[in-house]
This record gives sequence, structure tokens and C-alpha cells, in this order.
Amino acid sequence: MLAASACVVAVPLAAAGPATAADSGATVKSTVKVVASGLKNPRDVTALADGSLLVAESGEGLPGCPVGQVCLGKTGAVYKVKGSWQGRVVTGLPSFGPGAAPGAAVQALGPAAVLPDPNGGYLVLNSGGFDSNGRAALGPEAKTLGTLTRTRDGSVVADYVDHETQLNPDGREPYSNPWKVLRSGSAYLATDAGANTVLRTAGGTTTTEFVLPTNENDRDGVPTGIARAADGTTYVAGLGVYAGQSRIYKVGPQGPELWVTGLTNVVDLAVAPNGDLIALTYTPGYLEDPPQPSKVLKIDPVTKAVTEIPTGDRLIMGTGLDVNRDGKVFIVNNARGTSGELLSLTY
Repeated sequence: MLAASACVVAVPLAAAGPATAADSGATVKSTVKVVASGLKNPRDVTALADGSLLVAESGEGLPGCPVGQVCLGKTGAVYKVKGSWQGRVVTGLPSFGPGAAPGAAVQALGPAAVLPDPNGGYLVLNSGGFDSNGRAALGPEAKTLGTLTRTRDGSVVADYVDHETQLNPDGREPYSNPWKVLRSGSAYLATDAGANTVLRTAGGTTTTEFVLPTNENDRDGVPTGIARAADGTTYVAGLGVYAGQSRIYKVGPQGPELWVTGLTNVVDLAVAPNGDLIALTYTPGYLEDPPQPSKVLKIDPVTKAVTEIPTGDRLIMGTGLDVNRDGKVFIVNNARGTSGELLSLTY
């Protein structure tokens, strides 16, 4: 399972069968630019059809929280970029994390992903890191942590913490930490990196789509990124932990089918207009400090050839990405602390 400390808070050439990641040898030129800065524990970015961008900010917990304690605050937000304008369009969302010493990075869990709500406002996926009892211990204001929630009225579309606590589909310790979400027709698909599940919510009911297979040595599958291609193909990434253990699955009629192996710490996926799958890695090795550069990879959907898109080691602790209709990649960078960035990558 993806524990709260695993990514952001202390308190993932063959004709048939799964391909092993290998550089295709192609030379790729790229340009990286800063779109927004000063973001507070940003987690994911959503590129909209009108060219605007939405960023989920997990916030900074409770400002002034004593060192050694974990506090709940209302500093989570939705940040929007539209043309030359940018700023927070939703504030006051739940955010929790440990108190930090002066000058230390403030780490928090809160909003992890955001989608536009067809009925107005936004749908916010809130990360968790506990079961129902653990959430309840934080008090009533924590009730939307671990859920998919509407900002226009505060209603809960899906409660992933309750689903995990009641059903525990993988049979391991009940633990929920929703990570990514996408719209699937009138339903929503979400990865729960703590529960090792991909979940579907439709008509107010949440069901387990599948449990991600375990990795080597019976390690948890840890689903992270999820993306859908224009032809309806859905891809899901499994984080892995150590170098080479991250996998990407194609979702078939019988569930996840192993597609690419040999990657490391893939935390998000997106599909480019030309069909390439774009993958973001959190770090090239074991999850440890000091953080190592994140990487952006493009994967050919036919040959499965994996090519790194160079970023000049500009990425550190990248946790989310999306691709707009022009093929430009947007990346959430430096996601641990209150100096986060939104970057654009053109290649």
C-alpha cells in the first residue's frame, strides 16, 4: 500500500506480452517553463478543453501546528490557470499534516486531484491515509478526506475510506489513500494507492473494479496513475518501490493485463493526442531523501518503446501530469512543501 510517507508526506520493445522498459535511442528535444509557483503541496493537474488548467493543492495542514503533532486545517485548495490569469478558485478544503519546525518543509495530505463538475464547480478527490476510525479521530471536519466531493454543495460522491474499511478487497490491513481519478462516461474511476484497488463510482454506488496484482516478493500493487486513450483503452500504473519494479497495465475484459515492466516509481499517466502514453516517475530509485530527479517518459502504444523526455533534471518530486489537446505536457513539481510549481514541457 502507499503509506502517507511514501510519496509526499511523513506521518508509483515488444510485439507481444509485457515489455521491459528500455530507452528507444531516439533523441528528444524539449523546453521546460514555469507556469505557476508558490503552490502548497500540489498533487495533480487537469488540462481542460478550453486551455485552462486545474491544480489540486493539499495545502499546509494547520498553520502553527506544534512540532510532533498532526493537525487538521482548512488550507486545501483548487488552483486555476486560465490564459494570463491564475489563482485559487476554491479554498478552505480539509488539509492535515504534522507540525514543521521553522524553515522546514510543511507536508500535508488533502486535495489530490480535481475535475470540473458538469453541474458547476469542481469534483475534488481528497487523499486519506487511514481507515474510518482513523479519519473519525480527526473530528467531523475531516469527513471529506478520502472521498470524491463536490465543491458546489460539499456533497460526497464517493467515500473510498468507508468502502475500504467495510470491504477491504485486498484482504490486507484496511487503509485508504485515494490518488487519481478520471471520468468514465457518467461514472468515475479512481485509484486507491493505500487499498491497492481501482474503484468505480456510478449512480451513487462505489464498487471495486479490481485489485492490482501484487509485485515481486508479494509487495502491494499500489495503483497510482490512471489514463484513458481516445479508443477507450484504460492504463493503470503500479508504483513499485525499488528500481525497476513499477508496472503499467492495460485494463482488459478480465481486468488488468500486464503491459510494460521495468519502470521505477510511476506516479501518474496521461495520453497525448498522438496516442503516446506519457508517464511521470517520482524518483529514479528507492523512495528516500534527498529527493532525486523525477522523469517524464513517453511510451509508444504499439511498440511499447520507452523514451525519456529530457527535462535537464529540472523535476524534483513530481506527482501529477496531464497533456492538453496541443500535446503540451503540464507537470506538478516540487510537490512536498509550500514552494510547489506547475511546469509546462514541450517536446
